[in-house]
Amino acid sequence: MSRSRKLHRLSNPDADERRAQRALFRHLRDDTNANRGRMARRVRELQLLLAMDPVEFEGLIARLMEAMGMKVELTARSRDGGVDVRGIDPDPFRGGNVIVQVKRYRDTVAPTAVRDLYGTLRHDQAATKAVLVTTSRFGPSSHQFVAGKPITLLNGSELVGLLKHHGFHEVFAAVQDEASAEAGALDGLPAIEVAAEPSRLLLHWTGEEEYDIAALVCRGNVALSDDHLVFYNNGSTPDGSVRLVTGYGDANACLMVDFDALPADVDRLVVIAAADTENHPGATMGGFAGPALILEAGAGQDAAVVHLADGAETNTAMRLGRFDREPSGDWEFTPALAGYPGGLRQAVTAYGLEVVDA
Repeated sequence: MSRSRKLHRLSNPDADERRAQRALFRHLRDDTNANRGRMARRVRELQLLLAMDPVEFEGLIARLMEAMGMKVELTARSRDGGVDVRGIDPDPFRGGNVIVQVKRYRDTVAPTAVRDLYGTLRHDQAATKAVLVTTSRFGPSSHQFVAGKPITLLNGSELVGLLKHHGFHEVFAAVQDEASAEAGALDGLPAIEVAAEPSRLLLHWTGEEEYDIAALVCRGNVALSDDHLVFYNNGSTPDGSVRLVTGYGDANACLMVDFDALPADVDRLVVIAAADTENHPGATMGGFAGPALILEAGAGQDAAVVHLADGAETNTAMRLGRFDREPSGDWEFTPALAGYPGGLRQAVTAYGLEVVDA
């Protein structure tokens, strides 16, 4: 099945390209009235989810999974074994049997909940991966624990983004209705801890071929560690600041990046696309046609789009560009194309990582 997608907001690609080269792909700090307003709206949206009936909330998660193309089953409460929803992801490359647990929490989810879900996953003979969904957020130790494990952590801000992306706007109608808000309809909602809204870095290309997106968290031109290479075998950095995610069907691949949460001594984030030569030995970047990077920096903000050169058959990986931290603390993107005939292995060794054959 083709993974080609229609790219929105590109009625005039040439003009968009010029704007992208001048000013776009810049991550600004949340210190403007507009950004404060967006954060206040996100708090109210999460409060609405927190106030939902537990059964209704689980049903909403199940409907979201169905909208993402999964076959879904809500589990009976008397025999769920800590699992609220089960789903089958039909994606032939990264799909599988998914168990989902939902936590309508107002405070940071304790690491014990993450460890308990991992225990459930290990003892579930049918499941291949697990997802923990919350209305609040996860701490660094939870992200460190799931590193390298088939577990996805979905915080409240990301959940709201996915729900809106898949058309569940009616859930947040009370927030959008200014008259209701002014009349106090949202008064009395519970307080909640809100995770910072990460930026979505979407990668789009046309054609039938499958490619992987990878990110290297660096100090200069040297990656911090093996754990700071985010790719199909390691879906997150130890602190969760950069993660691979699915569920955004209008793009071929997606990275979540919380720029403000990156370590203080990190000043570069490198983005790479690579052919899946492990499963398809003859694959090259030759089918990587019409690539574009789309940065969605937050709710209500226009996306930044930059078009890149097509891949070449002589390469099996391709550096797309890098984000650099400026002295002001902002991040700016620079298209910095480079081809690697030796694939992702060659690309990561160029940034100081060692690759050991299994």
